[in-house]
Amino acid sequence: VEWARDKFGKVFTQRPKSLLKLADEVDSFKPTNSQEIKALREAVILLRKRPQNFDDCIRYARTKFQKYFVNDIRQLLYTYPLDAKTKEGNPFWSLPKRPPTEIKFDPENPLHAAFITAAANLRAKIFNIPAPKDARTDKGRLALAQEATKYQVVEFIPSQEKAKQLSSEVDKEKSQQQTQQEGGEDEVNSLGDDLVKLLSEFKKLVAEAKKSASDKPICAAEEFEKDDDTNFHIDFIHAMANCRSSNYKLDPMEWMTVKIKAGRIVPALATTTACVAGLQTIELVKLVKNCKVEDVKNAFLNLAVPLLSQSEPGPDIKTKLTPDLTVSIWDRWELKIENKAINLRHIFEELLEKYKLHPKDVFYKGSPIFMHAIMYSHGKEQTRQETLQKNLTDLLPLEGGEK
Repeated sequence: VEWARDKFGKVFTQRPKSLLKLADEVDSFKPTNSQEIKALREAVILLRKRPQNFDDCIRYARTKFQKYFVNDIRQLLYTYPLDAKTKEGNPFWSLPKRPPTEIKFDPENPLHAAFITAAANLRAKIFNIPAPKDARTDKGRLALAQEATKYQVVEFIPSQEKAKQLSSEVDKEKSQQQTQQEGGEDEVNSLGDDLVKLLSEFKKLVAEAKKSASDKPICAAEEFEKDDDTNFHIDFIHAMANCRSSNYKLDPMEWMTVKIKAGRIVPALATTTACVAGLQTIELVKLVKNCKVEDVKNAFLNLAVPLLSQSEPGPDIKTKLTPDLTVSIWDRWELKIENKAINLRHIFEELLEKYKLHPKDVFYKGSPIFMHAIMYSHGKEQTRQETLQKNLTDLLPLEGGEK
């Protein structure tokens, strides 16, 4: 889970942020160390592979699946075969290390389909590309996974450079890391014309991206948010972590467990959240028992001090509509409609008779139904009469159950 969480941060948060920063400084940016050169290269690659439609996002997801769960496994086993020995002559693949096995992409596998769906949708969100509306349904996921089978993946080619990197990570060669830091300026000087070409290409790609994006940013970083179950963040980490566990023949982890671990959720047993829930419950009990207003309390809580203070709530604000009618935000008027053929004119007349009020504007779920300023303007006489005479069932955008 931590591995998947780290990949999410690098791919969907850090690299888009770095690209946006470099794009803002495109005219003045000049790398001075190896980290800035690496950021520039990643930004160029991100713009080179900028998707034009959602199909490109599916291709990207399929490529990532091949990289993480097939090619990277093959590279690891190429660097350290099953019969590899340590410097001491002991078997390299001995506990706690276990040799991984690659997994074949299966569009019918729910985990594989979930990975393709989450990765494709996150890629689309970064580049402001519309995504399918049914992507969160089982049918939608399987359809996207099936679509991913149409794209060819890069065949694995052993890399000696990656083998050296893996060896250095396993052997924890600190000297190599120090050499890389000390040699940052040398790397900038050694690149020479290549760095100039890289900067020129970056400027060109940024200009093209800004032109095609119009007024929108060329990309957007996805900040990890565990509490939104529809943003594909936990979906991506869940699918990626479980596919990784399949490589090492580990037991899969449930979606909620992944959410708790990735979001670092601590059970709120002795926290402010639990205290607030208890205080709310007490007030709800008072409401059920019809307690007096004087018995109800507002509470201010700060466990860091600690401090708990309570006060009586103030009276609700009253508004005087007529000399005989005063209301508050808690008042609710109900008109019993026995005849389904009732219209706005009937309601207006009843309100006028009962409360001595003439409505000006009528809204239904935020949508305007009758606007006094428009209906009583010149030339709207016929429209006003038709609206007032029309049955409510025809006038309001009611759904089947509401009718």
